[in-house]
Amino acid sequence: MLQKKRNEGEECKSVDKHWTERFLQRHPEIVFAKPKALPIGRAAHSCRKVLIPFFDLYESYLNEEKPIPQLLFNIDETSTFFHKRKNDQVASSSSSPSVITPETSLPTATSIVFMCSADGCRYLTPIVIPYKTLPDEYKLATTSQEVFFPSTTGHVTSSLFFELFRICFLPEIIKKRIAIGEKYRHAALIMDGCVGHFTEEMKRLCKDNLVDLIKLPSHTSHIIQPNDQFIFANMKRVFARETESGQTTTASQKREVFTTILRDGLAAASYPSTIISSWKVTGLWPLDKSVVLKHLPENPPSCAENSVEPTKAPEGSNFGAI
Repeated sequence: MLQKKRNEGEECKSVDKHWTERFLQRHPEIVFAKPKALPIGRAAHSCRKVLIPFFDLYESYLNEEKPIPQLLFNIDETSTFFHKRKNDQVASSSSSPSVITPETSLPTATSIVFMCSADGCRYLTPIVIPYKTLPDEYKLATTSQEVFFPSTTGHVTSSLFFELFRICFLPEIIKKRIAIGEKYRHAALIMDGCVGHFTEEMKRLCKDNLVDLIKLPSHTSHIIQPNDQFIFANMKRVFARETESGQTTTASQKREVFTTILRDGLAAASYPSTIISSWKVTGLWPLDKSVVLKHLPENPPSCAENSVEPTKAPEGSNFGAI
């Protein structure tokens, strides 16, 4: 690039050996990532054959219910292993785990359950900490934006997810309705297909409160779930950078440091422009399936064809679950 400018007659300074280091310091949003192989389930479902039927159903729902971006929500979980125990052989951060059953054996983690809406808003965020009882540091750190919950492993079980939705997220949805003067208007809640998100009690609670559940096709959340786009990426970038640089000694100090790192990560994820962009690149709002489909093949690779699950028609009236 420098040579090109010089050939065009521009005066350019030479690049010294520290240029790359200074450039990365000026642009902390640029990070190096190690490529990972795409799991066969995701490879099988990352195609138009799977996503076109979903977008057709989703478009029908939008045309019938005419939701507004203020009442179009997405909830998902992600985790960090900041509270890693000695016997847990895991990295410092991880991809979002599924909601699990109590008997599932997984390393201890801290789970962040995040809800955003298509108008760029973030809501009360539950943080599930791997403690049987909540330490004082987390009780003091609870605010109107973050609230801490104890859990033996720090993972979100099906029953815990239901309680978090009932206690934290449903009141936020109702409050949003009242704030915009749409008290009786249907809200739409988009989530991945984890079974813990769509229990019978969850469906009843949502139906009673005019919340329509929309289930994403299996293995497609990395493409069409807003939280899995820029939101969690920005959050984990802060976690990774500040966790590696932090030096603490006592458990109490570590907990205090974590609350600071947590707030920094959530702040990085919660810019309205970041949330709106995350919805836009999924094609869910504004509705534009070409944003996603133009990058995908027509059919899955031949090695993964037998792994494709068909997109099911919505259950019940009001497209209660897609």
